[in-house]
Amino acid sequence: MFETLWESVSQVKNKEDVKLFLGDLLSPVERIMVAKRLAIAVMLLKGHNYETIIDILRVSNETISKIALALRLNRGYKIAIDKIIRSEAGRQFWQDIENLLYRMSSPGKVFLPDEVVTYRLGHNKKKTLL
Repeated sequence: MFETLWESVSQVKNKEDVKLFLGDLLSPVERIMVAKRLAIAVMLLKGHNYETIIDILRVSNETISKIALALRLNRGYKIAIDKIIRSEAGRQFWQDIENLLYRMSSPGKVFLPDEVVTYRLGHNKKKTLL
């Protein structure tokens, strides 16, 4: 049974097919849970503390602990994250997180136009995520 799942996932090659496959395979709540787990892993690797992750992603301490343990003991998250952060979607994801953190750092920054936040954070320049 699991071999069929692994084989199915490995055969889906492009982003649109993956989106369709996971859309059929997972419920909307499951898709959110998977996306949040991946975001937790990225944020942990980036050095964010549990409190920040809880505030931004609205996840439990236990969920973060499980992801942290998986990062220490396994390679799956690291393999996926390494590929994601090299893609445009990964860069955009991390820029969105940085924008949110910047806006949350002070009440006066919450309503700044996106262009101002992008300029202040230097997102108009190419940079790596990790």
